Amino acid sequence: MNSQTLAFAPDSAPALRPARRTQGERSAETRRKILSSSVELLHQVGYAGATTSQIAKAAGVSLGALQHQYPTKAGLMAAVVRRFATERFLAYRRALRGVPEGLPRLLALSKASWSLIGTKELVAAMEIELAMRDDPELADAIGDTLSRHSAFVRRLLARILEGVISPDDPRVETVRLLNNAIMFGLSLETIRAVPRAQIEKAVTAWEDAMVRLLTTP
Repeated sequence: MNSQTLAFAPDSAPALRPARRTQGERSAETRRKILSSSVELLHQVGYAGATTSQIAKAAGVSLGALQHQYPTKAGLMAAVVRRFATERFLAYRRALRGVPEGLPRLLALSKASWSLIGTKELVAAMEIELAMRDDPELADAIGDTLSRHSAFVRRLLARILEGVISPDDPRVETVRLLNNAIMFGLSLETIRAVPRAQIEKAVTAWEDAMVRLLTTP
């Protein structure tokens, strides 16, 4: 074997090193871990038990690293709520793709909501919303996100029901409020270990009642 062959032998090639992640990529990964761990702990031990030190430990980061991304617990909880609101928006958009106008779209939207019942993300959001009653800083941090999401759902319902009833009909807001209340209430029932079959029967009963409410003059 001559020197030229040796020069191109595989063993003599320099080892390829993985590309170094940018600071932005590392920060994004840290935030992802923190938010995921926040959801897990909120689901497991509730708002009071999900302290920033426990969240940092679960995420495998230092408390300082967590506080660098989210200086306050209220700010961290607001980020959890924003992520959940974004996930709901994307779920609704996927559910409505290709569905005919009118009541079929309403039922598709409802089914997208029901798919969230009992999920860790919804339970975490419920814990945060309940906690804001006694925490003005938290209420201030998440209030805008909650208001924006409610306004988005109102507009979405009005568009979906166009041609069925007037967007200004008070029944549109009634449907929105009851959908939220039923979704949150049934999530609580899943925590109490109510069988999924019973949850689904309740959902079907509400869908039937909702259609009657909107179509009865």
